[in-house]
Amino acid sequence: MHELLERTIKEASSYFQNFLIHEYSKKSALHAVDARIKLVATIIFIVLAVSTFNLEKVLLVLVFLIVLSAVSGLSLKRIAGRIWLFTFFSFIVVFPISFSNPMYLVTFTMRVATSLVAIQMLVMTTNFAEICSALRSFRVPEVFVSALWLAYRYAVLMFRELLSILLARESRRVSKGSHMDVWRKGGEAVGLFFLRSFEKAEKVQLAMEARGESLNHYQGKLKMLDFIYATIVAFTVFWWVVI
Repeated sequence: MHELLERTIKEASSYFQNFLIHEYSKKSALHAVDARIKLVATIIFIVLAVSTFNLEKVLLVLVFLIVLSAVSGLSLKRIAGRIWLFTFFSFIVVFPISFSNPMYLVTFTMRVATSLVAIQMLVMTTNFAEICSALRSFRVPEVFVSALWLAYRYAVLMFRELLSILLARESRRVSKGSHMDVWRKGGEAVGLFFLRSFEKAEKVQLAMEARGESLNHYQGKLKMLDFIYATIVAFTVFWWVVI
C-alpha cells in the first residue's frame, strides 16, 4: 500500500511540474508570436469554451485549437499528456449527473479539455516571464504580477524538490521494509522537503534581489505573424458566433 502511495505522489509531482513548464526543446511557429497576442487569444478561447453549453460551439473551438497546434508544430501527444489528469478528474466529478443528463457530462468535459488545451498552448510556447511582462503591458498591477511570478517559481521549485527526494529514496532502498519504517522515513522525507524548499526559495529570492530583477513592459512592435495569429483567433470567434 505504501509503495502505491509513494508511486502516486511521485507521478503527481512529475505531472504537475510538467504541466507548468515551458517547452524549450522544440520551437514551433507559436513560439515566435508576441506574448501579448497569445495571452489575449488564450483568454478569448477560454471564454468561448466556458460561456456556452452548446456542444457544437465547444467542439468548434477545440478543433480549431487542435488544428492550430498541429499546423504550428506543437506535439499533440505532449499536450494530451499535460491535460489528461485534469480532464479525467472533471469527468469523474460530473459523472453522477450523467444518469439524468448524459450530454451535460460530455459538454462539461469538453469545456474543460478545450480550456486546458488553450492554456497549454500558451504555457508550452511562452516563457512565464514573458507572460508576466505581457500582463504589465496591459496595466495589470505590479504587485499582483510580482506575486504571480513568485508563486509560479516556487510552485515549480517545490514539485521539483519533492520529485528529487522521492527518486532519491527509491534509488537507495534495498529492502521493502515494514510499515513503521516507511512511516518513519516518510516523516524524515517530509521534513527534508520543507527544509530544502525553504532553502531553495530563499536562494531564489536573494538571487533576484542581487540581480535587481524586474518585469519590463513589452516594447517591440507586432510582426506579420502576430497579425496572422490574431486573424485566426478572430475567424474562430466569428464562426463561434455564427453557429
